[in-house]
Amino acid sequence: MQANKIFLYEVDNKTYEAHIFFKRVRNINYRFKDDKFVISCRRLTPMSMIKSGLDKFARTLIKRSSKKAPIGEDYIYILGEKVTLSFPGEYTFMSESFSYKNIEEFRKKIKKIFLKYLTYRTEYYAEEMGAPKYLVKIRDMKTRYGSNNRVKKTITYGFMLIHHPLDVIDSVIIHELTHCFVFDHSDNFYRLLYKYCPNYNVLRKKLIKTEFN
Repeated sequence: MQANKIFLYEVDNKTYEAHIFFKRVRNINYRFKDDKFVISCRRLTPMSMIKSGLDKFARTLIKRSSKKAPIGEDYIYILGEKVTLSFPGEYTFMSESFSYKNIEEFRKKIKKIFLKYLTYRTEYYAEEMGAPKYLVKIRDMKTRYGSNNRVKKTITYGFMLIHHPLDVIDSVIIHELTHCFVFDHSDNFYRLLYKYCPNYNVLRKKLIKTEFN
């Protein structure tokens, strides 16, 4: 799709192309893709307003685009550390060794082992907190690290947790178990949460801001 307008924009002494696409959008939308800025806005949006937004967001957009995904064709971040994979190969995780032919098989096998670990840690903290026993599941979730279904007594964790350090994973486990007692995020919820995870605020920031470089 061809841009409606193209102009040059400089960031830290480097010049980039900025491609404007006229669309029926409520706000000006900015992206950075393929080493250029992509802007969606209404046809009559003033250039001064578009450039003002770039002045505000350009560095952040460039920084985000340079972040490496937690899993790629030949690598994966496991418990906060980058692991380079060869195919076929063998790997040991949580004292369990397994062989794999490709990244899909690697993910499938390591997910089963990670589920065992999450189950063990959930049962450990459930006993500490006096929470009822829950069935533990794991699945791919893009926007949530965990969920607590009190009706079915099931806690589901996102497979994405495997990329983070163990103390961060524990903070998510304690968070979900706290929902066994307080289902919302009220003051009572956080009082109980901080009782079992005093540095939750620090660990939550690590979880949200983790950069895989």
